[in-house]
Amino acid sequence: MQLLQFIDPVYGRCVGRIDGPHVVDITSTQRDVRTVYDICYRHGGCDIGLAEAVRSIEDTGSPPRRLPVDELLSNEDPARPRIHQPIDPSPAAPTALRIWLAGVTHADSARLREIEARQATGRPVNVYDQKYEECVRGGRPELFPKHDPESVVGPGYPIVRPIDTQRLVPEAELVSVYGRATAGKIVLLGYTAGNDVTDNGMEAMNPLNLPQAKNWSDGCGSIGPVLVTSDEFDPRDVDVSCEVWRSGRCIARKVGRTGSDHLNLRDGPAQMERALFTRFPLREGQLQALFWGTPFVFDESDLKRGLLPGDVVRIRFGGGIGQLENPVIAQDATSQMNLPE
Repeated sequence: MQLLQFIDPVYGRCVGRIDGPHVVDITSTQRDVRTVYDICYRHGGCDIGLAEAVRSIEDTGSPPRRLPVDELLSNEDPARPRIHQPIDPSPAAPTALRIWLAGVTHADSARLREIEARQATGRPVNVYDQKYEECVRGGRPELFPKHDPESVVGPGYPIVRPIDTQRLVPEAELVSVYGRATAGKIVLLGYTAGNDVTDNGMEAMNPLNLPQAKNWSDGCGSIGPVLVTSDEFDPRDVDVSCEVWRSGRCIARKVGRTGSDHLNLRDGPAQMERALFTRFPLREGQLQALFWGTPFVFDESDLKRGLLPGDVVRIRFGGGIGQLENPVIAQDATSQMNLPE
């Protein structure tokens, strides 16, 4: 089942499922179901599965309305229904969504990060080689958070290029979404796409810059458009592409394959899940998005100046997830600190 969330100027927040050329508006069947979060924690989705919970809601509710899926996915006019990110926290519980990411998950991306670090510093660097070898042996994966989930936006909304950016690049990521069952067990709910936008220049200068290279306000990543439930998605081998468009022309493109069959982790996704949830167990009523699985990196030969304001990033995943597209804008200047020059 493919689920999505959207904003309707009349009805507000809505959640729906894709049925051929239409979106079935689940919210129109029961008005207390406005988000995937509601399906998970108010209608048993974490216990019986999202797909079964949706079927139960529709069986007991009013006849749903239907919207054209292509129009919903492409519309940017706020006066008409517009796509939103496929998961977000409940409005009553804004801290109920966590976003973490895993790095050095593919051999190619680890190798390119090592090369970039050597080029940026002019010194031999083996941090990424060491981490790659550690992961292959079954050691601790590289995990880090997006500190402010509200800064991760949905399809069509702008990602932000920070003022002090050295070289901003897109990173196409497969995203696993988890919830917590009534009995306390972690459950895998489904999959979507993510863009872990990264200040590659800052990270290449020193790996200790990683938290700053991944985090800033109002658009440090994106997620969407569709959440494919785990019963219908095969995470073993997934095709992915990423394009950067500038002035109506595609200036950079990468294609690859990701998924559990392509991970350099000895124990596959379980190695990431074990490391994350052992230290950070999900609390009751929380959702977890885990970005992982980028098979390529845009180095300087691919995208010399990185992302610039006005660019558009288009990421596409197979398996029914679809295309995640976001424009790039410049971060607004601030004098908040009033520091002297």
